Amino acid sequence: MKRTTKGAMAVAAAGAVLLGGSGTLAKWTDSATLTSAAVQSGRLELGACVTTQGGGWYSQVYVNYDPNPNPLVPIPDITTYRLKPGYNYTFFCDSVVTATGPRLKANVMVDKSKLSGGIATAPNVGLRTYVTDQSNNLLYDSSAPAPNVGVVTSALNNTYLAAQVLFTIYPADTTSSGLTLNTTALTIDVEQLGLTPAP
Repeated sequence: MKRTTKGAMAVAAAGAVLLGGSGTLAKWTDSATLTSAAVQSGRLELGACVTTQGGGWYSQVYVNYDPNPNPLVPIPDITTYRLKPGYNYTFFCDSVVTATGPRLKANVMVDKSKLSGGIATAPNVGLRTYVTDQSNNLLYDSSAPAPNVGVVTSALNNTYLAAQVLFTIYPADTTSSGLTLNTTALTIDVEQLGLTPAP
């Protein structure tokens, strides 16, 4: 009987080790001490950030209040489009999340530091990044005082997370027209939160 108890405790301790940290691919393991010393495993993975679900680049006439009533207008080819003062510009893509495990909790973000080009370093454009789930619930806002405003759980398994990059060239800003933004390094990053002891 004592050997069985010690074995179960060892399994629980091993299951508490977190693997992967942050990145576009992470793994997570959960555990619970059962009478048979069985281990429950979970997975946390993100697919490629794709624009096939209606994503890509959009422009929107700027207004100085929320919500903005003006429509988002698709930009067919951002490489030939000329940025103009008085507009918001938005890029977003979708990434399928695999999140299994009854106790899975993870932070999610889009790191602004991975973006490059003139817009990324311009002082007046207010570059921001967001992540939302398929129901448009906000999971991350780079401009918030505490940016990780929501968590990924198994309830989001096999759904899309939407990464969004937003910046504005204000009406009086004539210096930012013609600048570029390189999004080739854009990723959604996940980092699992620390596990709490099983009840």
